[in-house]
Amino acid sequence: MDKTELLRKQELKAKEFAHNLTLLNKCNNNYKRLVIAYLFSLTFFPLLSFFLMLGSVFADDTIFLTFESMIVYSLAIYCAWQAAHNKRDLFVLFTGGLAVFNQILLIIFKRYANGEYLKYFKFDSVGYTSRIHLGLLLVILIIVTVNMKTNRTFHKLEEADGYPNFNERFFEQDMTSRQMKISDPYQEKFDALRKTASSEMTEIAVKDGTLAEHVDDYRNEYMNDV
Repeated sequence: MDKTELLRKQELKAKEFAHNLTLLNKCNNNYKRLVIAYLFSLTFFPLLSFFLMLGSVFADDTIFLTFESMIVYSLAIYCAWQAAHNKRDLFVLFTGGLAVFNQILLIIFKRYANGEYLKYFKFDSVGYTSRIHLGLLLVILIIVTVNMKTNRTFHKLEEADGYPNFNERFFEQDMTSRQMKISDPYQEKFDALRKTASSEMTEIAVKDGTLAEHVDDYRNEYMNDV
């Protein structure tokens, strides 16, 4: 390989590292925003349900609504943390799935809930919160979509050369370290073979020495007879 070709490959590798480093920084910034977005969106509805319960003087439907939303969204917050902080794709789906599940529960519960009298207004609290939750659900699904897209980009970067530094110097050091680790088993095998060969040669030498001693004894007896 001539010098020009080598310089061209180094330049391409440097551009690749610069591009991947930009993508990695973008992913990290997205994860910070996703954590904040999840926190606000997933705690909004339980808080809304809680204040509705207080406003309806602890009506049965709002009590159920509050505790149901707290259970569902506590699980959703855990899944969102795994999805955005630990970059686990399966938990991205779980987060969106829990929000959809909560919307379905509201639709089912609305058929059996009665409107409650508040201090100034009369309205169906479950139907009211169901409409608000539908808007919240759309927001959560958008966040989940961004999370999944960011995860895919991040996982590709994990498999790329130079991750996580994307620096030529660190990459060369890593490759050197890998080559040393690869060569070690061969060195161990060579040492084992050399040790085995040395043991076999020692056994042969001992046998040869015994044979020579036997030959010398035989010659001495023959000479004495002569």
